[in-house]
Amino acid sequence: MRKFLLTLLAAKAVAQSGLDLPMETAEPRGAVISLIEENDKFGAFKSDRYYTQGLRLAVQMDPHTYFAVTQEINNPFDTSNPNPPDTDLPYSGVLYFSYGYGKVLEREGRRDCLFSVEGQLGVTGPDSGAETVQNRFHQLVGTDQVKGWGTQIPSEPVANVNVEFRRRFSISPVEYPIRDLILRGAFQAGTIRTEAILGSQIRWGWNLDQSWGQGTIRHSNAYSPDFDGKGVYPANFSSWFFADTQLEVVLRNYATNGTNFQESRQVTNRPVVLQFMVGATVNIYRMTVAYYMAYRTKEFETQAKAQSFGGFKADIKF
Repeated sequence: MRKFLLTLLAAKAVAQSGLDLPMETAEPRGAVISLIEENDKFGAFKSDRYYTQGLRLAVQMDPHTYFAVTQEINNPFDTSNPNPPDTDLPYSGVLYFSYGYGKVLEREGRRDCLFSVEGQLGVTGPDSGAETVQNRFHQLVGTDQVKGWGTQIPSEPVANVNVEFRRRFSISPVEYPIRDLILRGAFQAGTIRTEAILGSQIRWGWNLDQSWGQGTIRHSNAYSPDFDGKGVYPANFSSWFFADTQLEVVLRNYATNGTNFQESRQVTNRPVVLQFMVGATVNIYRMTVAYYMAYRTKEFETQAKAQSFGGFKADIKF
């Protein structure tokens, strides 16, 4: 084990010397632009079913405030059937704007807690543009068109308020700070989703104290700072692997329960859903790139199979 730790520290020193950059700069951080793409084609099953795509563009304007635009797309199991059975997940999409506030909390000199609150406002159905985006993408890559969008849930305005809290624990010796644990809890309430979320993420890598782990589009706020709360740029090199577990207690979800104020297709959602995720992140100077793959248990009672999807995230700091 000691030899392994020494190897990691030596690799870190080589990477930093190759970059020839200082570990931290005192200049205040500016805006951060983040782009996340999630798709079941990046997952283990490489399919077009259930939660099939998510795209989020987020801008963090200062250490506390941010906004984002997100689109989600959902399909039934069989996308070649123009009239899928009522027991399958309905076609649906949602497009929403988010605005939020987040802060790294200081407790007795320690900056190991993160709090964020986010409001979301958007629309489901044809007005979300999900059908257009999916079929034009399929046309671009030369795959079959999805044929059942005529049965999608109707357009309807939606709104949500999401609160999230994270606590970070170091679980490594002081002289080798290469491992930590992040516990999180979140509550989402509104017409997009109403659910409670509990999760944990263990990470192995370098400079972990300057970031707060990786979340997925649907189950974490867009606030994801990579600094410890002092408002300065982080170390110029950091990297880690992570493994994540998540439990969701679901009361309502537009993708399974359909619209709120008019009739639409719907299925009976499962009250408890589990998610398992692994991935890796690399930060070099002002750019961060992450990849992750998630596996989810069934989300509704008549679901034929479980689901897997993957995601890519890129941050550019100004």
